[in-house]
Amino acid sequence: MRRITVIVVLLVAICAVLAVVITTNHRAASAAAAPLNPVRGHPTATADARLLTAPLDRFGLALLAREGQTTDGNVVISPLSVHDVLSMILNGAQGRTAAQMRHALGLDDLSLPATDQAWADLIAAAQGGARPAVQIADSLWLRHGMAFSPAFLAAGRDYFAAATLPLPGDPGQAAAAINTWVAGRTVGMIKQIVEPSYFSDATILTVVNTVHVKAAWQVPFDSGRTQAAPFRLAGGTVVRVPTMSGPVTGPVARTAAYDAVALATKGPVTAWVVVPRAGQTPDSLLALFAAHGLDSLYRAARPQPVMLDLPRLHTTFSAPNLQPELEALGMVTAFSPQQAELQGIVAPGTQGRVYIERIVHKAVLDVRESGVEAAAATAGIVGITAEPYAPLTIRADRPFLMVLTEKATSAPLFMALIRDPRA
Repeated sequence: MRRITVIVVLLVAICAVLAVVITTNHRAASAAAAPLNPVRGHPTATADARLLTAPLDRFGLALLAREGQTTDGNVVISPLSVHDVLSMILNGAQGRTAAQMRHALGLDDLSLPATDQAWADLIAAAQGGARPAVQIADSLWLRHGMAFSPAFLAAGRDYFAAATLPLPGDPGQAAAAINTWVAGRTVGMIKQIVEPSYFSDATILTVVNTVHVKAAWQVPFDSGRTQAAPFRLAGGTVVRVPTMSGPVTGPVARTAAYDAVALATKGPVTAWVVVPRAGQTPDSLLALFAAHGLDSLYRAARPQPVMLDLPRLHTTFSAPNLQPELEALGMVTAFSPQQAELQGIVAPGTQGRVYIERIVHKAVLDVRESGVEAAAATAGIVGITAEPYAPLTIRADRPFLMVLTEKATSAPLFMALIRDPRA
């Protein structure tokens, strides 16, 4: 009997210890998954955060247009994610490389300190609330043995809340570590952003960003009304796709070139559906917005009841190397081992020329009756050389654009060119 009592006491003790461990691990996991705001960020400083809205608009529209030229399929990008990674790298850029990067990113009129502060405020504003619908995460993966500039690391930490993590020397281990980090911060929507082949003996740093958006519609679509409906592809072929239908209370913009409606969510996200009119295409609308800015869309919008037919869709886009597109935007020397001026990333006196080896991007967009969910990840891989150098009805029944914006600043979180909702 005494032996049984001892065994019971031991089992109770073991269970108590396990409970403490499980609770501690759960709290640690929750803390790791919780969004981090930059220490320099102010959630209510939306005026400073809005300084990035126009640059993100221009950069996103140009990048979406160029990616659209590379494929006949759907394109989804997060201007915020790619811009975020390049803005962190910009803190180590100098001379002509810095000037080219600033121009490509639309930051000609914004100083680097102002850019960093705007990023801190935008990240803090986007992640406001107890359960934020937008989560942004940044990290700097550092090669062991390389001396990095304290100012560069401090900028990442203070303005982007970037964690500093060790970059394994083995390419397979490096890819596995980064992909695990990305998957955890995109709730598994993006499981792989880098491959072992992306890393070389020259790689010293990888800058990573993730963005995850999940927001329920203010007025959900009735799933009972979803049915197969015709969708005319760019070549004229008509296919049938699952299409949601329901009333939306604008704002609505109607111009000679397009019809557009904004879908409100229960979070700080607005989803704009922009359908080209006869004689126009999503590509021609991108050129129009590039000339006049997305602000022209917002200014034209007025509250108006509308019936919206919108395809239910889930689409993924991957760009394994954005170098050609970024070079076309004027960012050339940053990728050159002979010309790059990114020495501000490493400690003074470091031998070798720092350059960008690759910028890789992946994005996922899911639109359904209950709401919208999107995730994106961007990785910037940096190397160093061995040598020193009424009821209106709007039907998205043909290729269309979709833009997810942060509500307070209108900063574009995601942009999509939907050519075939079946993809």
